[in-house]
Amino acid sequence: MCARFLTKTYVLVVLAVFLVLVVTTYALAQEAYSTTTPSAANQTQTQINNIRQTVTPLSIFVNNFLVSILAIVPIGGLIFFGRVWINTGQTIGQLAYSYHVSPLLYVIGVYIPVGTIENMAYSVILAESLFLTYAMAKGTFFERLKYQTWKSLILYLVLLAIAATVESTLITGHL
Repeated sequence: MCARFLTKTYVLVVLAVFLVLVVTTYALAQEAYSTTTPSAANQTQTQINNIRQTVTPLSIFVNNFLVSILAIVPIGGLIFFGRVWINTGQTIGQLAYSYHVSPLLYVIGVYIPVGTIENMAYSVILAESLFLTYAMAKGTFFERLKYQTWKSLILYLVLLAIAATVESTLITGHL
């Protein structure tokens, strides 16, 4: 089972998960934008601005790691991460509202460049969860862990680190 890591199937699943994240981000942001109140949107904006005062690449990395690592757990991880993603989409919609920008433009702004890198990390970990679930059904779970999962984890961690560094640099203007 020591097969190649970046197979066509693996890349396609990661890209499919990425597209699902993009579409759900926009849908959730649009819904939140349409249903939020000015006070809720302003409260979200204030909270985010307060968080931005003290961010570092490490703090962003640790936060993103903690909210996403459980996504690797077969079946249950997808459910846990779904809740995180709902909160993310709602926050983006409220921020779009508070800044008087359409949700589509705000999502595009979030995705270039940080969201693309960060969501690719999430796509890798979610895809690995799907592969682990499939391996459980096939009876090859431990083989998947031994030969492939660790590679997905390394890719996920590298992408998260890059995204955190870029995000911190964009927020603070320095590393």
